[in-house]
Amino acid sequence: MQRLIIDTDPGEDDALAIMMAAAHPGTKIEALTVVAGNVGLKN
Repeated sequence: MQRLIIDTDPGEDDALAIMMAAAHPGTKIEALTVVAGNVGLKN
């Protein structure tokens, strides 16, 4: 099993990648951190 720590600025593309990783049977998301980047904090 691949254990993941994801650090991202969750725009639409990153949100899709997170969902794909979460749905994959061979992965486990251990931590998810988010920062401002492509999308502002208000969004």
